[in-house]
Amino acid sequence: MVEKGKISPGQFALLLYSLTAYDGLLLIPKITGEAAGRDLWLSPIWAHLVGVSFVLAMLWLSRMFPKETSIAYSKRVFGKLAGKLAGIVILFYGFYLTSVVLRIYSNFISSVFLESTPSFIIAGGIMFLVSYAVRGGGEVLGRLAQLFLPVTIVVFVLLTILTIPEWNVSNALPIMGKGMAPSLKGAIVPITWFSGYLLLGMYFPLLSNQRKAKLFVLIVWLGEMVTLAMSGLVSVFLFGEYASTLNYPFVEVVRYIGLGDFFQHIDALLLAVWLPGTFIELTTYLYAAVTGMAEWTGLKDYRALAFPLGFLALVVSFWGISSDVDFDRYLATSHIFLDSTFIAFGLILFLTAWIRSKLGAWKAK
Repeated sequence: MVEKGKISPGQFALLLYSLTAYDGLLLIPKITGEAAGRDLWLSPIWAHLVGVSFVLAMLWLSRMFPKETSIAYSKRVFGKLAGKLAGIVILFYGFYLTSVVLRIYSNFISSVFLESTPSFIIAGGIMFLVSYAVRGGGEVLGRLAQLFLPVTIVVFVLLTILTIPEWNVSNALPIMGKGMAPSLKGAIVPITWFSGYLLLGMYFPLLSNQRKAKLFVLIVWLGEMVTLAMSGLVSVFLFGEYASTLNYPFVEVVRYIGLGDFFQHIDALLLAVWLPGTFIELTTYLYAAVTGMAEWTGLKDYRALAFPLGFLALVVSFWGISSDVDFDRYLATSHIFLDSTFIAFGLILFLTAWIRSKLGAWKAK
């Protein structure tokens, strides 16, 4: 390990929560609604019931090698050469996800709030802050998550409650009127989002109390499921099957909020939920890429890589995909394939380690 800091199980849980909750908050109604219709809110539930198996597999790996990151124990599982290649895959994925989330962030901010500001400037501003935070180490990221994310959860609940007067519950009926097939089909994309848990092994050695890891990971899993299902359900209550036709359905949900003549147009309050959460998500991915690269190359001070890799992620996020339409098409095609590939990689890593443990290659700890 190149990092000596420690984080609490609660901080660890909040970092993991950021991996899917905040992007899903904006995107889940549109992504699942195309296939699931009014049952789009059920798709995240099915996705989580399937995805928990991958989460537990990654947790099992980390608990077997509690003092090693996934970069290190890959060499023990696959052998030195193949393990080195596996390490590249893991650190590349952290870098890749940083660039994808950064582009999602810049597209959203430029299209909803800062229409006249170039996307590259928007992305560059937050990437500078993300890189600076990553230089602080795992303890800093854990404390930032502990500071910001509970507030975002409270604000999300408040925004949801304020939309209640506008709900039309009949929009969600009949539930599964066409059977389970549409909502199951809508769950395909959210299932691939669990690929981010491949990076769980980069944080597990930092835990101050590893025995509580499973409990907190399962709490995160449940929290993510509730968040995504609620964002979808509220969208259905307000827009019915038309929720999937909106670019950012939850933004339109917040725009419905109004109390008298003095509490109107508070869509900017959504930034109090989404912006801090996305910031933590970006730091979580970039930190994994930076520390993974340092460990893979044998560099003792990972902080020197934070700004170079952050700048490279900024460039890659706009490289080759100029328009927002092309990027949305990429998210719906090639990105899903890559996420599925990394889930398969993680499962191969888990199965290889499990088989070797049964054959007595090492003793589980």
